[in-house]
Amino acid sequence: MLRKTLLTMLSALLVASLLLSGCGGSGRTRIVARVGSTSISESELRAKLAELPPFTQQQFAGPEGLIKFLHRVIEEEVLYQAAERAGYDHDPAVVKTVEAVQRRAMIQAYYKTEIEGAVTVPEEKVVAYYDEHSEQFIRLGQIKFRHILANTEAGARTARNRIIGGEDFASVARELSKDQGSRDAGGLVAPRKQGDSLPSAGMSGAFIASLFEGTVGQISEPLRSDRGWHIVRIEELSQESVKPLDEVRGRIVDSLMPGEAREYYLEVLEELKEQLKATVNEDAFRRQPRSEEELFTLAQDTEDPYRRLGYYSELVLQFPDGEHAAEAQFMIGFIQAEEIGDFDAAGKALQRMLDEYPESELRESAEWMLENMGTEAPLFEDSDLISSE
Repeated sequence: MLRKTLLTMLSALLVASLLLSGCGGSGRTRIVARVGSTSISESELRAKLAELPPFTQQQFAGPEGLIKFLHRVIEEEVLYQAAERAGYDHDPAVVKTVEAVQRRAMIQAYYKTEIEGAVTVPEEKVVAYYDEHSEQFIRLGQIKFRHILANTEAGARTARNRIIGGEDFASVARELSKDQGSRDAGGLVAPRKQGDSLPSAGMSGAFIASLFEGTVGQISEPLRSDRGWHIVRIEELSQESVKPLDEVRGRIVDSLMPGEAREYYLEVLEELKEQLKATVNEDAFRRQPRSEEELFTLAQDTEDPYRRLGYYSELVLQFPDGEHAAEAQFMIGFIQAEEIGDFDAAGKALQRMLDEYPESELRESAEWMLENMGTEAPLFEDSDLISSE
């Protein structure tokens, strides 16, 4: 009950401090809330609000919105002071997070000021980009015209003759035009760009495109559309053109700036590495080559046939002329045949042993295996095949 009463009193005080200009100071420097020894001024409150995205700011518009936002600020400050009082400012996880945020903020500030802030796009690159990408800067032609729509060619020609005879185009349009959309405006149509159409008046894109061939002030001959016959007077006309460089310079600079900043960044990075004596031990992440004896021992001590096959294969690959190469090649065939059951692979491995190591003491064993491969009983024991050291 006491808590509810205190909250009610606090809300009343907040409303009063925001709406009454004479309380707690003058102008936006007046204090609108206190949490412990921390005071919150109206200017601070509005500064915090300005930091929010525009869409979010709209949720706190007006006096009631500011009061709502103030309660949120108070809630944050209350929780912050409670966490501080509980010692969380010394909590290892919090300290680590703060350090990480600070680290990122410092790097971002450094990059923005020392890299992006130090880069300008050379004028020659701006000009070159403009010349090479002129299609990006096309300004479409635009036309503004009046027209009169008639049901027949004769009706359109009658209207034209009256205008040629000195009558006002707009007046004739209000009297004769069948186009409800433009008649009351004296036949005036909203400006159209090249490629636009005007379905309400029966004008296709091709119809309007043909008007760009005319001249300002010209009264056209009757022109046919899907809805009837038109006479047109062009009020304003601009043909398709390339926007001038000065008009698009900022856009080009914005496009080129990331590349320029990246290029400068790489230069600065190398300089900083040299200044700070940065070194890298890449070999720490690369597997060191194993000796022949190490591979042979690993193969003998490993029970899994696939791993043994891998060690023997690596030995033959790395040390094809080594002391144990012939035995390793023989064992590749033996494991494939007797433990894995892949006789095709075993045959190829044994034949390779015969071809590459014809003088080996295991030659007869390899030949015997090739002739008898696939029999049910095991042909040899490992201890019989591998010579002891």
